[in-house]
Formats: sequence, structure tokens, C-alpha cells
Amino acid sequence: MDKPKKTVVDELGTAYELTKELGEGGQGKVFAVSGGRYAVKLLPKKSDRETLRRKLQRVRLLPIDDLKMASPKAMLKPPRVGYVMEILTGMTPIQTLINIPVDPELYLAGGGLKRRLLLLAQCAEIFSRLHAKGLVYSDPSPGNIFISSDVDSYEVRLIDADNLHYESDPASGVYTPSYGAPEVVKGKSGVNTLTDAYAFAVIVFQALTLIHPFIGDWVNEGEPELEDKAYQGEVPWIDDPHDTRNQTEAGIPREIVLSPGLRKLSQQCFGEGLNDPLQRPGISQWRDKLYSAAAFTVHCPECAMTYYPNKQRFCPWCDSPQPRFVEVRIIRWEPEKGCCEEKEHIFHRLVLEENYGLTLTTRVIKGRTGEAGTDPLVELVLAGEKIRVRSVEDKNYLLTCEAYGIEKSASINSEKWRAFPIYKNEKYGRWRLHFDALNAPHRVALFIDRS
Repeated sequence: MDKPKKTVVDELGTAYELTKELGEGGQGKVFAVSGGRYAVKLLPKKSDRETLRRKLQRVRLLPIDDLKMASPKAMLKPPRVGYVMEILTGMTPIQTLINIPVDPELYLAGGGLKRRLLLLAQCAEIFSRLHAKGLVYSDPSPGNIFISSDVDSYEVRLIDADNLHYESDPASGVYTPSYGAPEVVKGKSGVNTLTDAYAFAVIVFQALTLIHPFIGDWVNEGEPELEDKAYQGEVPWIDDPHDTRNQTEAGIPREIVLSPGLRKLSQQCFGEGLNDPLQRPGISQWRDKLYSAAAFTVHCPECAMTYYPNKQRFCPWCDSPQPRFVEVRIIRWEPEKGCCEEKEHIFHRLVLEENYGLTLTTRVIKGRTGEAGTDPLVELVLAGEKIRVRSVEDKNYLLTCEAYGIEKSASINSEKWRAFPIYKNEKYGRWRLHFDALNAPHRVALFIDRS
């Protein structure tokens, strides 16, 4: 027999029927509400109502209207302690991508690798913008990050806005078990941007590899106290190259789901930065590496998984041959030097595949972040032995190619698609798409055949 559903009432007299528990954080539980537009956060009954009221009043004054956060709507009537928040319909905690067995079909059911990377990148974008305003989220956990239930959608929202505060405010020590930074767990520090970054790094690692970075074989097979020590920063992380005591083969092999950039950030956070917060990468670094990793993935035509191109040229999920693609490399152009192809001047490496168009946004072309980085500027399509390109906005770009000392050029605009051939051998020329005048420093796209 089903349990009777709980009903709560807010201070305005509106009743809400709680349908299911969505998540649990460091201070309470969040429940879905019948109708899907709202959610309710319930705090323990011993919590102080007036303290919560002051928190919510303070949150309403914070500069967060432009951030993707669930805004508090109203407090609950006694004897309940909590509040109603407004969320998008059809959303679920990111926990649903983490609490699954290591099974390729279940991994794909959540949208696969590329979707995970993009959702996490968008989440990092929200945290990064929050930190840029001088604010701390306090309690990042899989229970308070919400994502679209539809695997073809990429919406992200943060809940639990009552935990927000300015970094200069008196520090609090709220955290969700297994996500708190060691200094917070030990009570040596309150929350700050670097403790936010630590918790987010754990979420990234779990969502991609399906394993906690500190729950290796040593911790799993040891006494319960060893797990407590792991969360206090007294146990090596599972991929520590200098201390292999806690290694494990559990989870998804890291080279399949973590790009080199993400593996480096993981070591910086869980290795050098474990007990030295200043060594940890900030969330903006995670954002950039997550976007870069997502952009350099290919689609397997056999199993529909996405994965990083590899030297073996096969799908790591089903062993099918790697599909053909063109690498679109965004580098710096200097008028006196031309293309700057040194590693430090490579801004992005993107994959252009047949059947999957590629849109170059202001983030890629101009280095913008946040909402300002989402505007589409150029569209690319791979069609057989040619690439088709057009401008999305009312702006012209220059396409050039030099071969045998002869320079060819064409104007790219929004009126029609322009096609140009892919040269497998650079002696026949290499195309460059310029995003500004040749006499000004700017970014330029190179096209490299990877068939």
C-alpha cells in the first residue's frame, strides 16, 4: 500500500503536495511538488525559523537574478521549517547520473560522455559567475544541482539558495558528507570559493568515472574509520601517482572519460591541493577544461556513445572503427608572424563530423564567458570532401588558403553557404578562417583532416 502523500502549506496559504524526495544536502531535504513547477526544502524541525527568514531576506538582496538558480518563493507555515522554491519542470538531481552501475547502456541512457561534460561545464559556469560576484555557494553536492531529465536537453539549475553568502561574511561550516573539503570536515575552516571548487571537483569526477575519488580498494576493504580519514584528507586519492595504496580498478577507466586536461586538474585538486587549498584549481579552470573536453569528442555510429579520439582509432565502448572527422583548431594570428601554432597559442580543438554540424560561438571566437559566450557566430558542416561554412550574424569573415605561393581567398557571409575542399596533404594548401582583419591580432580557425 502506498504511503499517504505529505502536504505542506506556505505562509501565503498555498498548499503543496510533496511527491518524492529529490535530494539531500548538508542542511535538509528537497522534495518534488505535484505539478512539477516548484520544489520544497524541508529543514530539521529544530532549525530556527527566524534564522531561515533572515537568510531568505538576505538572498533576495543578492545580485543573482542573472544566474540559473532556483529562487525562494515563500516560507512554510509552522510546524514545518523550510521554503518553497521555483524550478523548471522536467528536472532531476545530477545524482541520477552518478548513482548507476558501471554499465555502458546506463551511461548512454544519461546522454553519454559529451552530455555529462556539457552539463558539468554549464554548472561550472554558474559557480564561476557566482564567485565573480564575491559569493560562495557553500554546499555543492549532487543533490542540489538539477539537470534536464530529457537527455536531449542541457538545462542546469542550482537550488538551496539559502546557503549563499558573501565570501567576506563570517564563515559557516555546512557541507554534505563526502563532498566537504578536508579543512571544512575537520572544522579548521569555513566555506569559501576553494571549498566550493573542491566539492565541485568531486562531483565532476564522480559524474564522469562513476566512482568517488577517495573510495579506493584500501578504503573499501578497511574499517569504517578509514573512510572518515579519507574525507579528512588523510588518505591518498585513488589515482595518486606517488602513493598507490588506495588504487582501484572500479569505476570507468579514467583515460576513457577524463581528458588529459581533466586528469591534470584532478591531480591538482586531490593530490597537491588536498590539504593545501591554494594549490587547487578554481572552478573557472574546470569550466574551461570541461568545455574543451566536450568539444573534442566524436560520435560512434555503432553504439551511439561519444568518446575522445584516440591513437588506436576505435571506440572504447564497442571497438568499432573511429569515424572520420576534421579537427578545427582555433589559434592566434599575429599580423607580423601569421599563424601562431605553438601549444600555448592554441585556444580550442574542436571536432567537425559528418551528420553533426558545428557552431562556433563567441566563447570560441572571442573568448567570452557566461551568457556572452553562447552567441552563435559561424556554422560549419562536413559534407564529403568539402566543408561548408557561413556566418550566422550580419558580419563578413575571410577564408584564405596559400599553396605554391598563390593565395586564394573568399568572403564568408550570412547570405549563402560557401564550400571549400579539405586537403589531406598540406602541400596543396591549408585553409584559414579569419575572424578579424589580417592587419589586427585575432583568432583564426585551421582545418586539419583526421581521416
